[in-house]
Amino acid sequence: MLTSEDKSHLRSVRDLTVSTLTEVLGGERIVAIVDAPNQRNVGDSLIWAGEMEYVEHLGLDVRYVADLWTYDPAALRRAMPRGVILLHGGGNFGDLWPGHQILREMVVTDLPDYRIIQLPQSIQFRDEERARVANEIIGAHLDFTALIRDQVSLQRAAQHLPDVAVRFCPDMALGWDAPQVSVEKNAANVLVIARADMEASSNLASVGDDWLTGVKSRVTDWWPRGKFVLPWRLARSMSLVYRFYVKVRKRWRWLPVGLPDKFGAFAIKEINRVNIAGAVDMYARARVIVVDRLHAHVLAVLLGIPHVVMDNNYRKISAIYEEYSGEFSTAHYATDLASARFEAERLLEL
Repeated sequence: MLTSEDKSHLRSVRDLTVSTLTEVLGGERIVAIVDAPNQRNVGDSLIWAGEMEYVEHLGLDVRYVADLWTYDPAALRRAMPRGVILLHGGGNFGDLWPGHQILREMVVTDLPDYRIIQLPQSIQFRDEERARVANEIIGAHLDFTALIRDQVSLQRAAQHLPDVAVRFCPDMALGWDAPQVSVEKNAANVLVIARADMEASSNLASVGDDWLTGVKSRVTDWWPRGKFVLPWRLARSMSLVYRFYVKVRKRWRWLPVGLPDKFGAFAIKEINRVNIAGAVDMYARARVIVVDRLHAHVLAVLLGIPHVVMDNNYRKISAIYEEYSGEFSTAHYATDLASARFEAERLLEL
């Protein structure tokens, strides 16, 4: 459970986020959200859930929502002749996940007359030329602000994006009001959330279910399973129907916005709701959690579950952990598998 000190720290993080958003919005209440998450990654769903909490808190009116595949500048203009465009936050500002960066640059190019706010991101460019192009395209927009969620990324922004306006803002997932969960008192399980993609560096995915002596561990990555598979597939199918509609509408401009776009937004909302529900269900079955995903750590923080955190391959996790997420009492950092195992076994004994 969250201690009183944890709750106080969480309030301060949220207060800073609200004040930053209020300032960059400049009194505007009508918004569009582009690059909304539409996949199995729970981390993006948690960011989305936090974004929606802040949208509600600030009384924003969301007129248009698009994911990576349904962005349509003409439809956005019809749905929102004026307002602010919010780009979904996360860890894809750079060249590791090029589809999202290409979309970001498309929005900036297509909509030079709108204020655009990039919600909190981490930054990582491996290719100097790709960074130069991004700086040239985004820096040319007259009203673009990138919110950056850690000081390491702010330093990278100063190096790679000198012509882009940036400022600090905490990760949006910390704005989500998590449900209270009760882990069974006799539960002895350790849940290991381990990534196996291009960001992996901890080797956590290599450990087995017998990693900890005398304790059963469940080693997995996080996506819907069991009873959550069917509702996820249903919502995903709805989003694919909407994707097809948008493709047709780009040819036949007389087709309506409004109700069809609300259908698409509902599908996205359901996908992210199911993602989070499945992750919370997994977490409620473990006494201790070991992770190398940033938002697997954030979810454990919000649920008040003791956990061990390991880094990814470009300091996305450690930068935020050292700055603000590591101040929560349930969070413990490990630099390698041996220290992660030691911390997990120590937490089990508490």
